[in-house]
Amino acid sequence: MKLPGYVKEIIEIYHRAGYEAFVVGGCVRDYLLGKEPHDYDIATNAFPEVTIQLFDHVILTGLKHGTVTILSNEPVEVTTFRLESEYKDHRHPEAVRFVNTIEEDLSRRDFTINAMAYNDIRGLIDPFHGQIDLEKRKIRCVNDPDTRFKEDALRMLRAHRFAAKLNFEIEEHTKLAIEKNSSLLRYISIERIRSELVEIMRYDPYEVENMTELLIDILPQLKQCKECEQNSPWHDTDVLHHTLRALKFLKPFDETLAWAILMHDFGKPETKTTKDGRDHFYGHPLISKKISLELCKKFKLTNIQRKRIPVLIEYHDDHLNANLKTIFKFRIQRNFDEEMMDQLLTLKYCDIMAHSLKGIQSIENWKAFKTFYEKEIKIRPVSIKDLAINGSDVIQYTDRKGSQIHEFLYNALIECFYEPQKNNRKYWIDRMTRKK
Repeated sequence: MKLPGYVKEIIEIYHRAGYEAFVVGGCVRDYLLGKEPHDYDIATNAFPEVTIQLFDHVILTGLKHGTVTILSNEPVEVTTFRLESEYKDHRHPEAVRFVNTIEEDLSRRDFTINAMAYNDIRGLIDPFHGQIDLEKRKIRCVNDPDTRFKEDALRMLRAHRFAAKLNFEIEEHTKLAIEKNSSLLRYISIERIRSELVEIMRYDPYEVENMTELLIDILPQLKQCKECEQNSPWHDTDVLHHTLRALKFLKPFDETLAWAILMHDFGKPETKTTKDGRDHFYGHPLISKKISLELCKKFKLTNIQRKRIPVLIEYHDDHLNANLKTIFKFRIQRNFDEEMMDQLLTLKYCDIMAHSLKGIQSIENWKAFKTFYEKEIKIRPVSIKDLAINGSDVIQYTDRKGSQIHEFLYNALIECFYEPQKNNRKYWIDRMTRKK
């Protein structure tokens, strides 16, 4: 394994002082997969106090658990070989115990592919056959999976995240242990769950189909959508698969839009009706919006996300006809700014592309609107700030006050939107002067 010079130097400093040191975890895994490691973690039998003496620039990042960070070309996290005691909250160990060997240290780790170590003297240390699991493309727990998940319930989500990121499968015994211990997810903060779910949507949304039981108490809508078939010419799959397919079209990935896409059809199971063998979902955008309002709060999304996601969902199914009326509706009546309009267009694109072959044909209407929209907003004001006049002008040239000023400007915006040649300062000053 070829290590950067600064990492080799750190390991050699330990060796010259009579200690062992290895790169461990993700950097070893990524190297064996042919990927460039983003960072390097080191495990050593030297106590943190020794590290502090050996290196000039050290941050005490987790001294209680034997972890410090050496500031070199890049920060390098160093942890003393350790085992961990009982996890009373199914997340954090009550205490740690320092041990003598790298093999003991690796035995506490989550998955075999993350339980490998390396240095130039001993080579690859792989007591749990992580390299074989890399070749087989398997996510497997170190030792007993039931014990691993009882120790730290977040590992269940991490298993799915690694499966999504690496395009691996979760090994059968590990999968069964996740099913058995899924209720322990209640001990994990919603922020950590949110973070893992976002990464899964980023890497491979289809992995979510394997998580409906794990997330049943947190996102029951996933299972409901998975069980909701769509017998319609415009769809060829259940609601969840359609949703995850839509997420695959979200490029580049955007977290706000990912949440909007994930929740955009959550109202379908509740609104489903069937007539003459064809399924309908009348009113589902509003029900989906209602559900998203609750989930945005539950997952502690940002204030901007809480404001935008439900609105995007509300209008995701609206027809975008290539005319001024549609632009007026969203940019002026609904007060969509440029970013939000782009988000709505992206959401609709992903949604359309996830339809059946017949449903995808409506992408031509989407393209027609997008072309029309991009041409028209270059020549038309779509917000009050686009006008050639402002509130100070209204005060100076009219006797309007308070809310009357905004009312005047709003009416001017409407007029100039449909007649953009009127959006010039002289025209409006002359007009205001005449009426004063």
